[in-house]
Amino acid sequence: MSPIQNTKLKRLGLFTLADARKLGIDQPSLSRLVQQGTLQRVGRGIYLHPEAKISPNTIDFQIAQIKFGETAAIGGLSALFHYNLVEQVPGQTWVIVPPKIHTAERMYRLIRTKADDRVGILSKDGYRIVSIERALIEALRFSTKIGERTALKAVRTALTKRLTTEAKLGRIAKSLKLESTLARYFEAIAL
Repeated sequence: MSPIQNTKLKRLGLFTLADARKLGIDQPSLSRLVQQGTLQRVGRGIYLHPEAKISPNTIDFQIAQIKFGETAAIGGLSALFHYNLVEQVPGQTWVIVPPKIHTAERMYRLIRTKADDRVGILSKDGYRIVSIERALIEALRFSTKIGERTALKAVRTALTKRLTTEAKLGRIAKSLKLESTLARYFEAIAL
């Protein structure tokens, strides 16, 4: 690997085999670089330059984004934990994906939804994550997966800490066509 290729891979941080090929690095060369310890393999066809400036708090989010594509977004318990609305560290990375995407990997918990993948989604450095409001509304919507107590506590915490408002929750619920979900829990979360 040339110094120029090394610099470009370092700048990319996380990259795929396709990204490496664009720089003129083939699969056998990548395998050699991984064996030498120059690069790290973090998933099937996904590599990490060890000198890349990637936060350890978000590397799992970035890997999930690469694995599940540009329409995926971090959500569920992972988003609630990211926003400090739950104390328990999720054992899996929760990802919102279109209905057709599946995985057998146990490190991911997929939430398949037909909801608009642009509503309440924030683009961060290398990954997409739901906004606080969408995280809360979907926590209520998927309370059977997240836990009803956990979802209600997260909503109350966000409202008490003034991280969001009931009006903002109402707007995102309307945009996602989940007004009935919010209405069902409104008395329990109203302050």
